[in-house]
Amino acid sequence: MEAIKITNVSKSYGKIKALDNLSLSVNEGEIYGFIGPNGAGKSTTIRMLLNFLQLESGEISVLGFSPHKDDLKIKQFTGYVPSDTFMYSDMRVTELFKFTESFYKIKAEKRIKKLVEILDIDLSKKFEQLSFGNRKKISIACALIPTPKLLILDEPSNGLDPIIRTNLYNLLKEEQKNGTTIFFSSHVLHEVQKFCTRIGLIKDGKLIKEETAQEFANIGYRQVNFETSDNIDLSQIKGIANLAKLGENYQFMYSGNFNELIKILSNINVKSVHIEDPEPESVFMHYFK
Repeated sequence: MEAIKITNVSKSYGKIKALDNLSLSVNEGEIYGFIGPNGAGKSTTIRMLLNFLQLESGEISVLGFSPHKDDLKIKQFTGYVPSDTFMYSDMRVTELFKFTESFYKIKAEKRIKKLVEILDIDLSKKFEQLSFGNRKKISIACALIPTPKLLILDEPSNGLDPIIRTNLYNLLKEEQKNGTTIFFSSHVLHEVQKFCTRIGLIKDGKLIKEETAQEFANIGYRQVNFETSDNIDLSQIKGIANLAKLGENYQFMYSGNFNELIKILSNINVKSVHIEDPEPESVFMHYFK
């Protein structure tokens, strides 16, 4: 079953087209990474899934329901973490958790205790007293308290320290194993590649690439780094892109014949050489620069 299905959806803000005939689907139980530059249409897509915005054309299905017709049913089974976190500022964290329990009509004492430990949450403070990162942790916990069927995350790791970020990803993996579908919008590309099962790239409101996480970096290039004290000119070699030189270190993307590249390197004094798959950020720039 498809947890999310978007078919030929368009949305404009005046003369600006935020989504242009966008289509994508997310299978039940997978973690789908949704990435793109600022203004690409990521947040607009998420807001439409949750019926915060109305579409102009096309169709959207979330957990088999229409956001426009079945808004409450979708929210009953969906957890949402926005990129900017706003909650009742004068409530203490414990009160926010109790409010979440009452909203979903559940009792989740054990689950709340687990989330507090994993995310290192201070229960005593009011929401307005918390830093941005601590507010984000509260938002994540509130989204997870009801054990949602679908979890929609918009830049969830912003503001989190590395330890909590690792704990978050381990927690989300556990949720996936228990059947939760996760729609994950982020700019932390290296983590998206490791964490997600599939990745969709959106640009100017259109889905321009969709691959499994394993195939995401397969763009026909390899990342090459080598160090030499020799002064050489690589700019004319066929297949080199994004060439950069810092001191004795040369770095570039290469899609040419590696036998030819090895011949060139064999004629100079190479101190070290690394050839590997490109970093996710390099893949990102390949499509979006």
